[in-house]
Amino acid sequence: MAQEVVRVRTDSEIKRQVAVLSEKLGFTTSAAVNMFFRAFIQAGGLPFDVTIGESAKERAEVNRVLDERQAIVDKGQAVWLRGDQVKEMTGR
Repeated sequence: MAQEVVRVRTDSEIKRQVAVLSEKLGFTTSAAVNMFFRAFIQAGGLPFDVTIGESAKERAEVNRVLDERQAIVDKGQAVWLRGDQVKEMTGR
């Protein structure tokens, strides 16, 4: 497979930290970038969650509760949430 050169602009402090951490782990910055590229391809996108505000864990819990409520509604049963329950679920 042919090799290509990739140029990336980044903050000098980020570059320094990546170099130090890579060295501690026993590989080069170039190897770290290649690992990221391979993880990106394998994941079909970024190999980590990109979020604003809520963590993936918080979203998963809210979705779990909403799925439980939807299952009850689908069975024809009523679901009522008090304001404090909504606040507890959403943190708002």
